[in-house]
Amino acid sequence: MKKPKQVHKTKAELIVDLKNNKDWVEKMKFTREVFYPALCKASKNIDDAISFLGSINTVMMEIFLGFMKTKMFGELDIISKLDPKDEKYAELVELMKLFEDKSVFDAKSLFEGMRQEIQLFTNEELKERSLDTLKTKWIDEL
Repeated sequence: MKKPKQVHKTKAELIVDLKNNKDWVEKMKFTREVFYPALCKASKNIDDAISFLGSINTVMMEIFLGFMKTKMFGELDIISKLDPKDEKYAELVELMKLFEDKSVFDAKSLFEGMRQEIQLFTNEELKERSLDTLKTKWIDEL
């Protein structure tokens, strides 16, 4: 099955699409008419404004990560988001239950750590395996 050729929109077409997007229009109106003027008043110069924006973003992320430390993984109710038709549903539910009493921050750290470890294991295995052990499915065999 051939994919249809990708058509790139012109700058004018992209702008028309944006102007038809209610959320984008509201954010642009707020940015232009409220946020930018207030930032101009609160800043000494361009560099000050850029520094302030970066600092506020960092502070927001630090506060948000703090919430992740107080919120428990079980409160996220991720189990309800799993597909009960998945052949590994029961196993996935049991896996998620392992983290119910951990903070979101700790659970996230453990998930990311496991992903990194598996990637490390894979990289090490790829160094040991010979190329002829690789399962192949050439494009003309699909």
